[in-house]
Amino acid sequence: MKTVLNLAWANTKYHRVKNILSGLAIVFTTILVYLIISIGMGMVNTQNYAVNSIYPTFHTMYRNVSEPVKDQLILNQSFEAYGLRQDIGEIPIEDGRIVITHFDKQALKLSKGTIKEGKAPQKDNEIALSKGGLLSLGFADAKLGDTIPIAYQRYEKEGLSIAQTNDFKLVGILPEGTQTKKNKVLSMLVSENFTKSVIPETERTYRVLVRFRTNEASTTDEIENISKKIAEDFDISEADTVMNSDYLFANYVDPSFFKGMIFIVAIILIVGALTIYSIYYVSMINKVQEYGKLRALGANKKQIRIVVLVENLLVALIAIPIGLIISIFSAKFFFQQIMSTYTENEMMIVIQKIIAEGKVSLFIPWIAILAIVVTLLTVVISSLKPMRFASKIMPVEAMNYAGKKSKKRKHQKSFTNLNLRKLAETNLFRNKKRTFTTIISLSLIGILFIIVATIFTCMNPAQIARDAIAEDFRIETDAVSGDKMNPQQEWTVIQQNNPLSEDTLQEIEQLSGVQKIYPQRMMSFEAPAIMSIYGDGALTGFLKGFDEEQFKTIKSYVKKEDVSFADLLTGNKVIATEVLVKHYPEIKVGSKIKVELFAGDQSHIQELTVAAIADVPEGIVGRGTLLTSNQFIKEQSPHNTTYSIDVQVQPQKMTAIKEKLTNIINRYDYLTMDSFTEIEKEWESITVLMSGAVYGIMIILGIVGVMNLINTTIDSILSRKKQLGVMQAIGMSNRQMRRMLQGEGLFYAVGIIALSVFFGSILGYGAYIYAVTNRVLQIKTYAYPTIQVVLLILIVIIVQLILTFATTKMVTKETIISRIHYSE
Repeated sequence: MKTVLNLAWANTKYHRVKNILSGLAIVFTTILVYLIISIGMGMVNTQNYAVNSIYPTFHTMYRNVSEPVKDQLILNQSFEAYGLRQDIGEIPIEDGRIVITHFDKQALKLSKGTIKEGKAPQKDNEIALSKGGLLSLGFADAKLGDTIPIAYQRYEKEGLSIAQTNDFKLVGILPEGTQTKKNKVLSMLVSENFTKSVIPETERTYRVLVRFRTNEASTTDEIENISKKIAEDFDISEADTVMNSDYLFANYVDPSFFKGMIFIVAIILIVGALTIYSIYYVSMINKVQEYGKLRALGANKKQIRIVVLVENLLVALIAIPIGLIISIFSAKFFFQQIMSTYTENEMMIVIQKIIAEGKVSLFIPWIAILAIVVTLLTVVISSLKPMRFASKIMPVEAMNYAGKKSKKRKHQKSFTNLNLRKLAETNLFRNKKRTFTTIISLSLIGILFIIVATIFTCMNPAQIARDAIAEDFRIETDAVSGDKMNPQQEWTVIQQNNPLSEDTLQEIEQLSGVQKIYPQRMMSFEAPAIMSIYGDGALTGFLKGFDEEQFKTIKSYVKKEDVSFADLLTGNKVIATEVLVKHYPEIKVGSKIKVELFAGDQSHIQELTVAAIADVPEGIVGRGTLLTSNQFIKEQSPHNTTYSIDVQVQPQKMTAIKEKLTNIINRYDYLTMDSFTEIEKEWESITVLMSGAVYGIMIILGIVGVMNLINTTIDSILSRKKQLGVMQAIGMSNRQMRRMLQGEGLFYAVGIIALSVFFGSILGYGAYIYAVTNRVLQIKTYAYPTIQVVLLILIVIIVQLILTFATTKMVTKETIISRIHYSE
């Protein structure tokens, strides 16, 4: 055995050029497997750690549960724990609001609520509030035990009540609240006694926070299924059944996540494994001759198999640790670069702190073991064929072996007239399996590249931003429904003294640089015959109008029905949004809906006919659920129903117009503005992050593939040194030899390009269809990745030309006599 091992080691050193190429392929594959999975799992583990640090621990929350239903619901035997929460009302503050809430002891625990100082409220007038909340209310100096007067508004069926003032005793200090994009949301805890005294028993609704027993639900799918089943049993709507998704993902097995992970890893491993197999297969072809000589010297079949396997394993055992070391040291760097590109929010602040403190390790032992096992398994599988050939065929046949099957001896095709093309074809088809294995393995990388390129080409930030805003800027009224303390924010009130008056619109339209403005009108409605899915009365919504030019955009989202703008001008015809139809399936094309339209302080009944259904982006329709023409809405109301305007601006004056528009809306209390450019930049950063990571994977796979091509090309030249020397001795010039080798290289290049482009284009379009159907990455329009495909073609051709030039140099630098006498 020692002699066999020594022989394998000697062979490894002797064939170091080929083994270096094989080793590099293994190094890159190891890096690919370890780096991608470890960064992916690192992101998941870090986020899970952050989730468990700050997120509530309940599984499901049932909202708007009445007192009688609550009493029955909490008896469910599948609950491990439950808690009750009641939202009483809120307090408006300058930059947000304070929500008044009561949590029972278990709900506070499940919500991970904490009291920084003092205790939780127990008596009638006791409260707990954050320092920020006290500051916002004007009681920055308040201390525990102080009594402070606070005006609040109670939640009612119609909205917020008239404000009432109570004296409250401060008994606890809470952590600070969260900051959303537009305002902050703080909390004020009150006692159970106060809640009961404020809300009559018949009006009480609860949020029931639930944890299920482990034996009842152990995966995210099981928890979701049992949650929905209970909701159906107690007539709790789907909208009021809220899963604590982030917490569940962080702590339970998510079958869909692992299916996705297995799919991604499988693609990487198949492509990488096939490439390594191709490299080893090609490398082994000429070594079989050496093993034939060993057979002639007395080595048995088992010893030959061991030599072949050990030589390959020695290369792998050197390459794999190198790949792992590079991966382990580079994983943290790439991980930090990726995480630093995310927008900073509460979660990201926690995540960055976790990374800085090293609480989550990126070194995951099972990933390292997986990389080692997969690579070694690939090496073993790639060794089986040469092992079998070298051990089974006769020594004389082994010494003449060139990679062809020897079961049946075939006469080699002869030619009366030889030319360079025929010579190239003869070499390529001398070993068809070697040729086509190389082409297919490299084509798989190309196919995967085109699929990825198709997805990112279709993921167009400009189109996504355009779905959010039809033009460069959108100015919109900031209407709020149901606030009795601020009735002036009701849309029916705002339209009676609308800041988007004709004067304002004219002022904006006349700004230097503004090309056109597109106003959209809107009216609120109620459909008495259709019950709301929230169970609190009739369906309510907004009828929104557009002009004829904007209708062209909306019509592109209409499914099958043919509807014209003229239809919306007469006959009370409307377009229903996909969102509305999804929640109210009784609304179909042709349905007649009797609605009460609210025009300021008046209302009247209209019968509307659904002429079409359109899956229009929310960014375009805003709050609108039924769509019509501006003219129709104008006829229904004596007031100014202009709810928003889209502003088209000359590109060179974008910054100046933004400043002027900001100055205009700052003159009014109830106007807001969004910018197409800002939304586009936000999505561009997301696209760059995702595409950078995925294209990074493709670069590594590409390098592995190039190693395969280099190995095949060099092996083909080395195995024919003697043949090429003889051909030149009888008259072939260096130029002719170079053209012959270029022809062989061109065959590889054309094969790789043809398979990659053909199948990549078809599968890329299939990936686009899947993305559109499942609403992945907001992809909606198909775009062929022309630039990426052209780049792929150029790279393949350039790499092949460089290889041909290098190998020709390698051959011609030796004399013809040396090549004729060449023998490895």
